[in-house]
Amino acid sequence: MTAPASSDGLGWLRDRPVLVTGAGGFLGARVVHRLVLRGARVRTWLGPAPAPGLQLPPAGAEIVYGDIADRDALDDALAGIDGVYHLAGPPSAAASFAAPSSYLHSHAAGTAALLERCIAHRVARLVHVSSAEVYALAAAPVTEDHPRAPRSPYGVAKLAAEQWLELCATAGGVLATIVRPFSVYGPGAPPASLIATVVAQVARGEPPEVADLRPVRDYCFVDDAADGIARAGCRSSAGVRTYNLASGRGIAVADVVRSVLQAAGRTDLAIGERTADRPPRALTLSLIGSPSRAHDELGFCATTTLDEGLARTLRASIESLERTLHAGTDSLARARTAPPGDGA
Repeated sequence: MTAPASSDGLGWLRDRPVLVTGAGGFLGARVVHRLVLRGARVRTWLGPAPAPGLQLPPAGAEIVYGDIADRDALDDALAGIDGVYHLAGPPSAAASFAAPSSYLHSHAAGTAALLERCIAHRVARLVHVSSAEVYALAAAPVTEDHPRAPRSPYGVAKLAAEQWLELCATAGGVLATIVRPFSVYGPGAPPASLIATVVAQVARGEPPEVADLRPVRDYCFVDDAADGIARAGCRSSAGVRTYNLASGRGIAVADVVRSVLQAAGRTDLAIGERTADRPPRALTLSLIGSPSRAHDELGFCATTTLDEGLARTLRASIESLERTLHAGTDSLARARTAPPGDGA
């Protein structure tokens, strides 16, 4: 599938003041870079407070902190803003079973508070990054009109956020757009995610371990997903509109693992099993998205092949491992050559 040739669809961003929530996360940081590249004036909401692992924005982008459901913090962050890209909140469906209340707070209550303050500040546009986890079970690629029936607390919280927007955004004068990324992967992904876990294990020379080889997922490289999110804020049609960010191709976990092993030249490693990360009844065996609407209306196209994306992710993981090993070796060498301290 090739992108439409008429326009890149991103002209609205030029010199536009926008807020990105969740801007220090895996996907949020990529969205920030995409918006800056397109000339937007970006204010980044990195979370409640500075924390290890947050990715800082490029020079020139503003930084703010606060709880996403805090009215005063939202009022400060939204001052002078024309558009919001909302990615705040923890991203793991598996982890949400252990902490459902925090997921509801961030994704449901946080989105409701954000929309309320966007209406008060007359913010023109709001892009809400939801998830494919909201969909009901399906055997074929799902369109945006497929029934919603989430199977995790994370999916429930994301669905609640979508419904806030569907009920209140248009009446409040906010052009709201919902995007549903499918399985986003790439360098810097959360360590507990499937591809990040397998890639890290193989990079260390360890046999990869997965809970189930059967599930089929639609994998979307992080840079492609970020481009789709940026485009979603520039659409011109009226009303709340929803878009899948997907490749349209389903790949079984078994094939993903084999592809990583092949890319690393480690087909000698056996695939092992680990404990499941969610209740058996919550397992979705197939989740593939149709990208047709996003392609036709936004110009979105998932151009990165899985083999290319896995190779880039593996290369980044190996480079990170080498930096860690070199840093440890340098620290040990300095410790051995340092003069003894007073009283030694």
